Amino acid sequence: MTKEWIPNINIGQDYDVAYQDATIHFDVLGKMADFFGRDMPMHLHADYCQIHLILSGKTLFNIDQNVFQTDSGGAFYTPPATPHAFLTEPTAPGYVITIHNTHLQKILSELNSYSNHNSLLMPFHLDRQKDLAPDNSHWNELVNLFDMLKTEWHRDSLYKLDSIEAMVKLIMITMLRLSGDEQPKKQHSQTEILCFRRFSTLLETHFLTAKHISFYCHALNINESRLNYLCKKITGISPKKMINGRILLEAKRLLSHTNKNTTEIAYTLGYLDPSYFSRFFVKNTGMSPTVFRQQHQIH
Repeated sequence: MTKEWIPNINIGQDYDVAYQDATIHFDVLGKMADFFGRDMPMHLHADYCQIHLILSGKTLFNIDQNVFQTDSGGAFYTPPATPHAFLTEPTAPGYVITIHNTHLQKILSELNSYSNHNSLLMPFHLDRQKDLAPDNSHWNELVNLFDMLKTEWHRDSLYKLDSIEAMVKLIMITMLRLSGDEQPKKQHSQTEILCFRRFSTLLETHFLTAKHISFYCHALNINESRLNYLCKKITGISPKKMINGRILLEAKRLLSHTNKNTTEIAYTLGYLDPSYFSRFFVKNTGMSPTVFRQQHQIH
């Protein structure tokens, strides 16, 4: 039976207290595996994103409802507050970078990420065999960056933190390039980007209690047509669909990773009428919560 809750692991508190207040944590996979295990059950990092680089061996990653599997190494990106589990071979080498959400937002701002894609808001992976160049040149480039970060991490030199931050940003850029999403799709003004980012932040904070567009318009001091225009321009979908999508994502997480019944899940998501939640779920997914759970629950 699955758990009633998904454990939130804070790397600085639960694993390496020396970096409790750090925005970036780096370690080799083997050391963390000795602590957490190679067969890591479902968990999340509420305020952190992670990058795993597995250098060799078979790997199975479950990130939300996405299952990624590689046979000879790969790289995996997990956004903040995203439930994930993974299984690696007993001696598989690799690295893990853990980045606090405040620093991730800084990188997003610097890359102007919202103006072209949402890659750093969604999980993705790179398969060494399938996605990269046949001569392994792209893979070697990524591995070299991790090796450089490892060297810098253990060095006591001037501008160490600046160097580490620059390398982490370069690793993210390299992974985005290799994922095929490096080319901007649309251009937006800084004002539009900042407003959309504020909406995204508000949505992540209030989606359980605020399901009407009017709440977000009031908080942003804009009218509904303006918010609708911004969301459609930047993401291609309406704010209402974004709100529903965030609620559905949480519903799917609860159905997949907990044993709460449908009524409990409805109340958790802010629905006083469980039957209304069930109709909402069917309308947006084409199946009932019960059927979804049967197909996706992690045991």
